[in-house]
Amino acid sequence: MSFRDRLGAAIAAHGHLCVGIDPHAELLRSWGLEDSAAGARELGLRVVAATAGVAGVVKPQAAFFERHGADGAAALVEVLASARAAGLFVLADAKRGDIGSTMDAYAEGWLTPGRISRPMP
Repeated sequence: MSFRDRLGAAIAAHGHLCVGIDPHAELLRSWGLEDSAAGARELGLRVVAATAGVAGVVKPQAAFFERHGADGAAALVEVLASARAAGLFVLADAKRGDIGSTMDAYAEGWLTPGRISRPMP
């Protein structure tokens, strides 16, 4: 089934609602979760569980996972797999050159030593 066909089927079954998964620090705190890869994972999995059967599409923002380094990237992979297993159509929001808060999150993940980037020997 093509991308277009899968997206069309999700919209036909559940309407045009696309639910964003953006685990930024303030949102994590408001949900009582720690600002960490584990917190981002937990928020993502909760949103997937709440969305399945109600909407057809989820859109995780990669930057808010990547800012937690390799553990955040692993959390994103788990959220993506969970969403697919729940029958959701997944649009990973992984563009670069985005709005300020997203660019800040990318910078935190890629430019903080020990996250994704490693110091040169």
